[in-house]
Amino acid sequence: MTKVTVITGCTCSGKTAAAIEFALKNNAEIVSCDSVQVYRHMDIGSAKASKAELSRVRHHLIDVADVSEIFDVSKYVSCARAALDDIVSRGKNVVVAGGSGFYLMAWFAAVVDNLPIDASIRAESGKIESEGGAEGLAEALLRIDPDAPKFVDMRNPRRTKNALERCMASGKSVAELLDDFSKLPCPMGDLERDLIILEPDSQTLNESILSRSRAMVRGGLIDETRALIDMGMLENPAARSAIGYRETVKWLCSGGSDREALAAEIAKNTIALTKKQRKFFRRILEIHSRCKNGRI
Repeated sequence: MTKVTVITGCTCSGKTAAAIEFALKNNAEIVSCDSVQVYRHMDIGSAKASKAELSRVRHHLIDVADVSEIFDVSKYVSCARAALDDIVSRGKNVVVAGGSGFYLMAWFAAVVDNLPIDASIRAESGKIESEGGAEGLAEALLRIDPDAPKFVDMRNPRRTKNALERCMASGKSVAELLDDFSKLPCPMGDLERDLIILEPDSQTLNESILSRSRAMVRGGLIDETRALIDMGMLENPAARSAIGYRETVKWLCSGGSDREALAAEIAKNTIALTKKQRKFFRRILEIHSRCKNGRI
């Protein structure tokens, strides 16, 4: 059975350094699971490893897409599985490093249902959304499945629309779809996983985040963001909404001049993200436990 070591943790917890040192000691290569570092030229704001660090250990899934290109979890799964197979075929060990939600989840369980959605269904859901907005989507889903609010955040139009389309395409309730989804295999295959979660204390982490945010702003984040805008970043929702970049875009658009205020805003939002990340890692631990017990 293929073995992978997964090193994850909150933003600014030291994943890059830990992964490189582990890889050097264990004849391994690194597969990134960072949803921002896949993009070329998104370097400073994503805290991408330096050229010197990248030269020490071979990295995969870094700088594989243009910033104007939509790179979703389906593409990640395909590319990551190819990288995994390549590394193993050359007799190397595998280290997975990063902490981006669905990218990380893909190493433990299914993240894409592959349910085909006909173009006519997408057109119908789009019409419902354009005419009725979030409320229209929620009403349409409730007509099909009155129990949907037990499983779907009905305040989130994207999630509601996804659930609506899948119910329409399958003729099943959300509960039935979730049950089917839970039985899908891990897209990375049958793996033995060692999970390492880096957990610095909150005060140390928050201080590191503020220090990094200031260093990013001083180190060229503003100019990098300007260049990325010219490359089409604003046309890519995933790229433009990444922490560090979204604050800088807003700062530029508002004619900002206080760089310390920009750094503080980035730090504040990053700290808020780490609280969500800690909750997510508890979910990963739960799934990891089930994997070890052979139920996924």
